[in-house]
Amino acid sequence: MTSNLKAQAYNAIRKKIIYSDLEPGKKISEKGLEEMLEIGRTPIREALIQLKQQELVYTIPQSGTYISLIDLASAKNARFVREHLEKQIMIECCAKLTTETQRILETIIEEQEKAVKTKDRRAFFYNDNLFHSTCFEIAGRQEVWNWLDDHNIHLERFRWLRVSTEDLNWKTIMNQHYRLLKALIEKDVEEAYFLASVHLHMMLEEEEIVVNEYPGFFKHMG
Repeated sequence: MTSNLKAQAYNAIRKKIIYSDLEPGKKISEKGLEEMLEIGRTPIREALIQLKQQELVYTIPQSGTYISLIDLASAKNARFVREHLEKQIMIECCAKLTTETQRILETIIEEQEKAVKTKDRRAFFYNDNLFHSTCFEIAGRQEVWNWLDDHNIHLERFRWLRVSTEDLNWKTIMNQHYRLLKALIEKDVEEAYFLASVHLHMMLEEEEIVVNEYPGFFKHMG
């Protein structure tokens, strides 16, 4: 039971860090988290130890515990790994896509379209990730996605801030998903490989927009 509560506390805090509900640089306390999450002090404390090991929170002696700033170097490394893995995943997806799994991807895109219409950024972000994780699953690589998910938190934090900016071009992302699905259905390996690269390259083009919008959220490089 205790390990379940620890996992629950860890996942809840991690999610709040990704969505900037707990903003980068914000001071936090065990008591405050306990009240916010309605989880006991011991699981919260254990979750914070795990988050410290991942450098998502840090402690300053005689001052307190803080949410870490977003590490752009770490985010870029995660993007690099994901791009190169995902290009291969899309090749495998072309071979393994079935009528049933095609319908699952279509349903996810439909949900993402609904999020665009209602400007529900969290639903949009969630379904964007779900589309990609489902492609890993179709390729028989769920474990690889889980590994990536454990190591790409700074990238996820960056991506959420991008979704949060006012000038987000929803249509560009949706168009890329439609084109990617079409390539998978048609088993167009070269197009799927190319589109996976283009889609994940967007971060490099959009870094300045996000950093300018949220200057205090990022760890200074160099």
